[in-house]
Amino acid sequence: MSIDRRCYGDPGVFARELETIFAERLFAGTRADFARPDDYRSLRIGRKAVTIRRTRSGVRAFDNVCLHRNALIDLPGCGNRPFRCGYHGWSYADDGALAAAPLVDKASIARCRLGSYPVSESGGLHFLGLRGAAPVVDEVAQVLADTGVVPDTPFHAAVMEHACNWKLLVENVLEGYHLSFVHGDSFRPAGFTSTGRYAWHGGRYTSWNEMLPVDAADKTAALRRLAPKAGHFYRHGYVFPDLFLSNTNGLVGFLSHVIPVDATRAQLAWQLFELPALKALPPALRQHMREEAIAFTQQALAEDKILVEACQQGLEADGFAVQLQPQEARIAHFHALYLARTNDV
Repeated sequence: MSIDRRCYGDPGVFARELETIFAERLFAGTRADFARPDDYRSLRIGRKAVTIRRTRSGVRAFDNVCLHRNALIDLPGCGNRPFRCGYHGWSYADDGALAAAPLVDKASIARCRLGSYPVSESGGLHFLGLRGAAPVVDEVAQVLADTGVVPDTPFHAAVMEHACNWKLLVENVLEGYHLSFVHGDSFRPAGFTSTGRYAWHGGRYTSWNEMLPVDAADKTAALRRLAPKAGHFYRHGYVFPDLFLSNTNGLVGFLSHVIPVDATRAQLAWQLFELPALKALPPALRQHMREEAIAFTQQALAEDKILVEACQQGLEADGFAVQLQPQEARIAHFHALYLARTNDV
């Protein structure tokens, strides 16, 4: 059974997704995002404004609305600053309790603690549980192992806006069927096509695949002359509902996560980082390969953007239920994960 077409544009369905699917487990950041005390990432998901912070007792998450007059404590984005509202200086302790409030009448303060949320970690990746239960992350380590992704400080990061429902971004990256038709200036010249060798598996909330070129296009030998531990492959992992990880040739890691804006808009925040095999190369070659990776990713994402937005436009017209093909088994797996968590079918 597939997700009903109306779920890609119905505001009521979108609101329920925020309350159920995204509240279960939401990507919160990497180890690099919280390397120092007072590092933070501030995000908005539906009507929830949350800040995730590195405290003396670890990475913790709190409501990001000051108890005084509802200003955001940490502005959207990331950075490093004391846990203090910039409006009137109300500051908060590591457990979210009000620690200081200059010039106040203490008798007028009825609420003295921010709401908090559990954060789970696996392999340097942090996940937020907005329903109050610690997010389950027991499959994340296996996804990292299967893909060979070692999250690290990014050498490039960006955010791309999409005029489409968030699920279309997920579905697009879960299949290689479209590679030969869409990615003529990115994946196809790199040897990854719709007819390449493909294997995948899925778990309770994760999935993974590996794409290999056909034998005639295999450049493993050439790549290993540059980097002995490289190969010619593309591995991709997904952690439901919003996180994607990939490894290109054992050299460049990619991490992205989808940010739902409303029923027909989403953002893709993405970053690139070096994998150990790339770090071992001479500096000039490393720099060249970083620049190549940035250009490749920007091109591939631009190619995808046209098609996912075209899908959204098609879903808003008269149409039919999807007819998934064997090459799209990971999409069927995603649909099953989605439908198991919602009554919208």
